[in-house]
Amino acid sequence: MAADSSGVTVSARVIIDDQDITKSPTDQRKYRIIELDNGMRCVLVHEAEARQASAALAVAAGHFHDPHHAQGLAHFLEHMLFLGTEKYPDANSYQSFISAHGGNHNAWTGTEFSNYYFTVDANYFDQALDRFMRFFHEPLFARQWIDKELQSIESEFQLKRQDELRRLYQVHKATSNPKHPFSKFSVGNLSTLKDQPNNSLQQQLRDFFKRWYCARRMTLVLLGPQPLEQLSELACTHAQAVKSGCADVWDIDEPLYLPEQLGVELHVKPLKDARRLIITFALPGINDDYANKTTSYIAHLLGYEGPGSLFGYLRDKHWINTLAAGGGISGSNFKDFNINMQLTEQGMAHRDEIIGALFHYIQLIREQGLNSWRYNERRVSVMNAFNFQEQPRASDLAPQLAINLQHYIAEDIIFGDYRMDGLFQPKAHQFLDCMRPDNMRVTVIHKDLPTDNVEPIYGCHYAMRALSQQQLEAFSGFTPIDVKLPDPNPYLAEPWQLQSITSDEPTGLPRAKQTAPALTCWHLHDIDFRQPKAHLYLGFQLPNVVANPANFAQTRLWCELMLDTLNEQCYDAEIAGLHFNLYPQQQGMTLHVTGPAHYVPQLTDTLIQAMHSPSFCQQRWLDLRQRLMTNWRQALLHKPLNFLFSHLNVQLQPHTYSVIDLAVELEQLDFTSFCESSPRLFTQAQVQMFAHGDVKAEQLTSVHKALAQWLDLTRPLEPIDLTPAALNKLPATIAVETQHPDHAVIAVLQSMQNTVQQQGMFMLLNQMLQPRFFAQLRTEQQLGYLVGTTYLPMQQYPHLLFYVQSSRVNNQELEQAIKIFFEGIPTILADISAEEFDKARQSLTQQLTEKDTSLRSRSQRLWSAITQQDHDFSRLTRIADAIETLTIDAFKTESKQIFNNVSGQMFLSACPANFDRSR
Repeated sequence: MAADSSGVTVSARVIIDDQDITKSPTDQRKYRIIELDNGMRCVLVHEAEARQASAALAVAAGHFHDPHHAQGLAHFLEHMLFLGTEKYPDANSYQSFISAHGGNHNAWTGTEFSNYYFTVDANYFDQALDRFMRFFHEPLFARQWIDKELQSIESEFQLKRQDELRRLYQVHKATSNPKHPFSKFSVGNLSTLKDQPNNSLQQQLRDFFKRWYCARRMTLVLLGPQPLEQLSELACTHAQAVKSGCADVWDIDEPLYLPEQLGVELHVKPLKDARRLIITFALPGINDDYANKTTSYIAHLLGYEGPGSLFGYLRDKHWINTLAAGGGISGSNFKDFNINMQLTEQGMAHRDEIIGALFHYIQLIREQGLNSWRYNERRVSVMNAFNFQEQPRASDLAPQLAINLQHYIAEDIIFGDYRMDGLFQPKAHQFLDCMRPDNMRVTVIHKDLPTDNVEPIYGCHYAMRALSQQQLEAFSGFTPIDVKLPDPNPYLAEPWQLQSITSDEPTGLPRAKQTAPALTCWHLHDIDFRQPKAHLYLGFQLPNVVANPANFAQTRLWCELMLDTLNEQCYDAEIAGLHFNLYPQQQGMTLHVTGPAHYVPQLTDTLIQAMHSPSFCQQRWLDLRQRLMTNWRQALLHKPLNFLFSHLNVQLQPHTYSVIDLAVELEQLDFTSFCESSPRLFTQAQVQMFAHGDVKAEQLTSVHKALAQWLDLTRPLEPIDLTPAALNKLPATIAVETQHPDHAVIAVLQSMQNTVQQQGMFMLLNQMLQPRFFAQLRTEQQLGYLVGTTYLPMQQYPHLLFYVQSSRVNNQELEQAIKIFFEGIPTILADISAEEFDKARQSLTQQLTEKDTSLRSRSQRLWSAITQQDHDFSRLTRIADAIETLTIDAFKTESKQIFNNVSGQMFLSACPANFDRSR
């Protein structure tokens, strides 16, 4: 029982309690699902040691619900809900409160659902909920903020005009059934969101809100350290005021595609160089199949990349580089089942043969793939992931559960994503029967394809034509090819088991052992996260790799080829949960292996032996070299902010090279010289190894031996100096031209003191200034959609970045706006009260000293400390201590000095070669 804001006593009915909810054995949280008097269902999650609390609200209303005359209205309403309520009319109130109390917030609008969520320090959960829940029963929709936020919607639209996925998505909409709600334009812009005769935009917002936003269409999640009873009281107090029911029942009775939109080939012209083939089969809705996951099982077979696979056959023909199966849009009455392939240049000329091979493999699944042992093997893999899952962060879990409760029965709100009850043959045959040529859409993406249509919203050129009768007959012919379905997976033969911990075993922090003069091995058998998993990192210091751009480019290609070569050999391991990655970095190269602990050393040994004496195929070398060069050369087409962040790294960080320069170097390389010179990259080496999880030191001996057999580890190397370049040695302003229509600016503040005190100062500055910068340049001035600040340490040297990207304001105006903000810092500092300062300081110290939430997050933290030479693993605690002892007066004095130090500042700007202000 609880009292709402009016003093009326309200209650909640328990739908299901913790013991009846299926959850992972590793999940220590307590759950309860209740229903309030107004019909809103709420998931309550008690996490005893959480320092922060999270809330999420999902509503069954998305862009499908937009009126045809106001497409994008659901998305616009999502923006407007944050901008003031009757009790809190200040448009910046919510953002400021959440930021001031160590939290963050966001929202998204999907097809049939929208989701709103936040995280905040647990002590302020009640006050945050008071602000948050009022969005859903007393939003203002103030006229002045409607006009301003329209500019934000327009900026978001302009931002995405160069986004290849968004352009393809809109072509997809333009070629679907115009009576199906999928065909609507989801984002909205100034053309679609406007006053109508006798119906203002403000009134349209109010009508949409009244029609769709009600308690019976909503699911709420409250997660925090509060007991379940207290969380229930919070739900009653803050959510009961939401009106109970809406007038409309939502049902889609139109098919996603008309008959003439199936059995077709689409040509789509991208902005960037791309060669992609997407085969789409139109399936019925799959919401009722979540307990069996039939499409997921079929996708597992089609997307298999081990020996004899469809992928292996097409790759060995040198027709494709990648293959992914099972993706695609889905909703109440439809599911697109996609097979998405990145083609090689040769593959573009063999598209029909690729499609024919796909239909042969589908027939193979019909004949041999629908058996219970294959399904059960897949189920074992999924259940391993569930039973030994690493618990998601509260900020991720809350919005996920809010959506899950819209889709799954109450018992399955956690388990629903993993549940696999068995292979339901009728459903499998139904879906496979839909995978036929006349129920297919073939999408080909390439710049040189003929097109005869222009999608009017994003301006994407495309064409659609019916597949010829000859093609349809050829695809139905099932021409035999040399492929087979997967054999039994050896990595799934044994159940995962925990190892015992002996009384004399070292615990606590990782300990180092000098296994060889140039091999340092760190190890920690973790006793807190009792999971049969492990992480193994190998950091290779390779002076030859980072010596120049040519060597670095060659190493990147070498890593890509190694991953490509090992993919087939290790794909069964990947399915069983073993994952590995290999990539070059500032000191040389890193290998990361993770998964079931029993297999991690074994797989690492296998990988090192393969790296010792690789054998590369020249055609694959050519394919991957071309793919890398294409990706690098398209950097100027990337979002300007992304390009500027990359450019900043090149300017400041040693042994970091421009992707444009790397592309030039790679083009000059031939296969013979690559094979001859690659071994020289590894002639000088020093290695740091870190093994963490349910793995013992003696189990790593084979890894040590494999490293010693490959590399000369008898001579230690001098550390590579990674001190960032000082801004006072670089130009104060740097401007670059891009091939993207937006402008962007990043302002950088740097300190060349890498003390914990200085890092704490910059972190606290970021905490204080971020909401003010956003409010001034985004909410009030509407300069751009992407606006923010971020703290960026480079080798522990602190940097503070302020960034803006705009589709309507040029870079000179953006730079001037940031400088005006900097000039106002003394006024901002004067307005910071002792109470706000103390709250921000407390929030930041809590974040820095928060306990690790998973084995993965602990591994990442400890490995980061090792690579940063923080060998007592205390730096974060020491930063927290420095923040704790910082006084408000010292903070304000130091802040003024940081902003007055013009020599420690840099402005990077990006602008297109031609800027049309009228767009």
